[in-house]
Amino acid sequence: MSKKKDRAWFVCPTWGELVTRHYAGDAEAARALKTRPQVLARLRAGAPVAKATLLKLLRRLTAQHGLGVPAHRLVVDTRTR
Repeated sequence: MSKKKDRAWFVCPTWGELVTRHYAGDAEAARALKTRPQVLARLRAGAPVAKATLLKLLRRLTAQHGLGVPAHRLVVDTRTR
């Protein structure tokens, strides 16, 4: 049986700036983006999260506020190569 691959974790360095432009705080953003405030706090702190979670939130933010940049360009892979 092959070894399970390490789960990749990703960050968005501009997350704090993007959310601050449109929402007063993490609680308000969590309601608008339909996620838990803890996830938004992790993103704001620069802590890595799963890629699917990050892309989902960036797509929701883009749909509501039109970021002008594709969501996948804002994602940074933290794995060491």
